[in-house]
Amino acid sequence: MRLGSVVRSCLFDFASLKRGPKFRVRIGAAQLPLLGLVLALPAFAADDLQSLEFGHTAGSGSISFSYQNIAVSEFDTSVSEIDIGEVLTQNLYLELTYALTDRWQISAGLPYIKKRHSGPGAHDPLLLVPPRPEVPFIDDGSYHNEFQDFSLGVSYLWITDPVIVEPFARLEIPSHDYPHFGNAAVGQNLWKAEFGVDLTKLMPFSDWYFRAETSYTFVEETLGVSVNHFRFNGEAGYFFSEAVAGKWFVLAKHGKGNDAGGGPPDRTTEAWYQHDRMARHSYVNTGVGADWFFHENYQLSGSVMTTVWGKTVHVVDIAWGMSITRYF
Repeated sequence: MRLGSVVRSCLFDFASLKRGPKFRVRIGAAQLPLLGLVLALPAFAADDLQSLEFGHTAGSGSISFSYQNIAVSEFDTSVSEIDIGEVLTQNLYLELTYALTDRWQISAGLPYIKKRHSGPGAHDPLLLVPPRPEVPFIDDGSYHNEFQDFSLGVSYLWITDPVIVEPFARLEIPSHDYPHFGNAAVGQNLWKAEFGVDLTKLMPFSDWYFRAETSYTFVEETLGVSVNHFRFNGEAGYFFSEAVAGKWFVLAKHGKGNDAGGGPPDRTTEAWYQHDRMARHSYVNTGVGADWFFHENYQLSGSVMTTVWGKTVHVVDIAWGMSITRYF
């Protein structure tokens, strides 16, 4: 799975390298875009980097199942951080990938999200002017479950030496017309198209690897406001053995949109109803992860992450996740 475009963002692409007929090195990470946050579950496994044979195997692929748990208690207004109570999110994500050729790979995925908000800052659609009784009130302290956005991706393994270069594109389409107004909303209910490139360097005569991914995402506009954005994701990893790897990663997003600073908002207007769709949602998240290739065709991964800088975004106190992948 791709590290850069989430949670995804996403939002889950990945590129595979192989050693021998079954051994895989996954260059990437699971991610899920959620109200401007991207969470990562990096996944790699290998030891002898010099023996890697670059390229996919036509007809090969993977099935991956991920779980993520996110705790948020503050919102960064770009001026200060304010208490918003407790926002708890649990995410399940299923992704399929398939190599069409030794260069081209496609992916598809869909997240299922369970989310709850309790405390101050509830978004009540009946307080809008005019009131909107048709809009569900989801900041009621209870969990609300929704499928989020379909993700369809394609990548091309362009260069393999001295640096692996893999351009990619991904389209995200809302699975249905889910609620977007509230701290407990599972997403923005907007289509997105992301274009980027993944760079990976496997260090010669070393167990280290380094990765960087950059992309630009076009997002459906709301009330004429663009929230198109750049993403940058970086990762440094070390293979402790053929089966175990560890890593440190950084996920960053910066783009267009409205800032939340400048005083309390008017909570009765159409702009307030649409504000989560028009917010800038910039951040820098960082964390660590580990991967265990416990079987010829199976890999278990985990990570933990927090927000170190944000602007008009929910601040992640702690986010952790697990993922299991079956290769074929």
